[in-house]
Amino acid sequence: MSPTLVIRPFQTPARGVAQVPGSKSITNRALILAALADGVTLFTGALFSRDTRILIAALRALGFEVTDDEAAGTIRIVGLGGRIPRDRAKLHVGNAGTAARFLTAFLALAPGGEYELDGDEAMRARPMRGLLDALRAAGCRAVAPDGSAADGFPFTLHTTGKLGRLEVDASASSQLLSALLMVLPLSAGATVSMKGSTVSEPFVEMTARMCGQFGRPLARLADGSWSCPAPGSYVAQPAYAIEPDATAASYFIALPAVTGARASVRIEGYADGGLQGDTAFAKVAAACGAKLRAADGTLVADSWSGIRSGDFDFNAFSDTFLTLATVAALADGPVKIRGIAHTRKQETDRVLAMATELERLGLKVEPSAAQLRADESLSSLTVFPNKAALRQAAAAGPVEIRTYEDHRMAMSFGVLGSFDLFGDGRPWIAIQDPACTGKTFPHFFRALESLRTNFVRVSVDGGAASGKSSTSRRLAQLHGLLHVDTGAHYRSLTRALLLAGASADDPASVKAALARLRIGSRLVARQGARSSALTLDGALPDDADLRTPEVNAAVSKIAALPSVRTFLLEYQRSQVKLASEQGFAGVVMEGRDIGSVVLPDAEVRIFLEADADARARRRAAEGQADQVTQRDHLDATRKTAPMVCPNGACRLDNTHLPLEAVVAQIGELIKVAALPR
Repeated sequence: MSPTLVIRPFQTPARGVAQVPGSKSITNRALILAALADGVTLFTGALFSRDTRILIAALRALGFEVTDDEAAGTIRIVGLGGRIPRDRAKLHVGNAGTAARFLTAFLALAPGGEYELDGDEAMRARPMRGLLDALRAAGCRAVAPDGSAADGFPFTLHTTGKLGRLEVDASASSQLLSALLMVLPLSAGATVSMKGSTVSEPFVEMTARMCGQFGRPLARLADGSWSCPAPGSYVAQPAYAIEPDATAASYFIALPAVTGARASVRIEGYADGGLQGDTAFAKVAAACGAKLRAADGTLVADSWSGIRSGDFDFNAFSDTFLTLATVAALADGPVKIRGIAHTRKQETDRVLAMATELERLGLKVEPSAAQLRADESLSSLTVFPNKAALRQAAAAGPVEIRTYEDHRMAMSFGVLGSFDLFGDGRPWIAIQDPACTGKTFPHFFRALESLRTNFVRVSVDGGAASGKSSTSRRLAQLHGLLHVDTGAHYRSLTRALLLAGASADDPASVKAALARLRIGSRLVARQGARSSALTLDGALPDDADLRTPEVNAAVSKIAALPSVRTFLLEYQRSQVKLASEQGFAGVVMEGRDIGSVVLPDAEVRIFLEADADARARRRAAEGQADQVTQRDHLDATRKTAPMVCPNGACRLDNTHLPLEAVVAQIGELIKVAALPR
């Protein structure tokens, strides 16, 4: 089990491109179809995860040539037209349901084969009986270690290579039916019919469509059974693109619901016309308040302000029910999720697991976890949101969410934990065994973090009273940026140097005093924005102490000294890293040499200007009496880092412009710079 991961809430809206991996469902189906094809198939965009690696390893153990390049996202497999090279093998399927079901039916094509199969403890409890019963009727034998007929793992499968007329009970899992449909074309005259109905019908449709893509279309007859009008080996595909995982995409559709109304998350390759039924989650999200834009195979989740309650049937796309169940904790009323009985026999009893962990967070759910334990037939879950209860449950520290070795539990609660429950960035959820996401999405938590680090650096330069502070703070407030006032840095340093007896007229005394100073940072709230303030020996100077007549008289001279500017340069640059680590969408830094010296490669560089009379009036309104023209001259003529308009900066004269107009102009530049690159 991997170490517990504390989820750091987003304090700014999520933005950027979601790094969604290839679909597990499509990758594992494609591996089987390519192995049954005649020739070489090359996949692009393939998923590399625990489940896909299990199937790749099994195919290699059976004698197939499979080469892969994870960095390029490609898999190359040489199909043998339905022939399985080895008729004896020991295979371990872990807890991979697709690998377990697909391989079992696949092996039935081998004449006289004998294969020992086993899985993890959790896989031994998952449904296999419907598939094994269907294969027994075709002449195969699945024998348990004690010699009895096996209903699940472990078992030894004795195969005949013939299928014939198959009937399967797939009520527990659509994978049982999909497994037989994929091998159907390899046995002339074979048919597959169902006892009753199956769940997750879109996955059956996915299987049938993929069989057609590999050259063997299936037909569904009037009685509901399936056949292949033109049986034979599949046709190898020189280039087959794997769609991004629609189930994994659900987490990023939901992320704006917990990170703020101004979020914008782009999901590439997400389209209604694709193979995956789980794209239906987008419709549920929209019904709950999400604002989504779809175009050219891309879905953009612009915002999700306020999660609306409702009653939803997830039978056809049940893998995504956990995503809604977790964010339902923040909804405006109860959220009922139906049609999920079969998820009680997946990686874990997902309904019970979800109810148990939501109750540990202080929420009421119906049925309760106790009722679910007592009655395995219960097939719905209603979540009653209560933020106060969540705060109470996490008051003493993050609540550790048990994941039950289930990747979807880890990812769903990872999204919920991204909500800033306390309003101060304090973590309130921790995920036990976060590495369990390796089953389908090994880099999930890294992908989650990437949406808070698609970073924009904004430099705001200008002379005294040019509006730098008011503009920068407003930008920080509107765009989720960390505000850094470098002028305050120089005032703090000036005060410390004066207290130490140093003088601008004696540079040696300044150098000696600087050597004794220890500076740091502390985040503070100022005028609606989060700012980084400079600390001296761990202490934060009072604002009033930085505006005394003595500091006002000395600050411009102190700031002009090369030793002082050099002393602060790396500290000021380090604020970018601080902003990133603290979950801000970027940093806005104000001063007189930010775009020219401190952040010369900032994505947005601004130089504010105003005429002398306007700036003098602003200074007077602040209670300051310093001469702005004299200050400009000193700043522009100092030898180290003189004040200049940085190359490529946008010059804005705000003499006659209201603050909001200036902020709006700069805001448009920030939006462009923040677009996914």
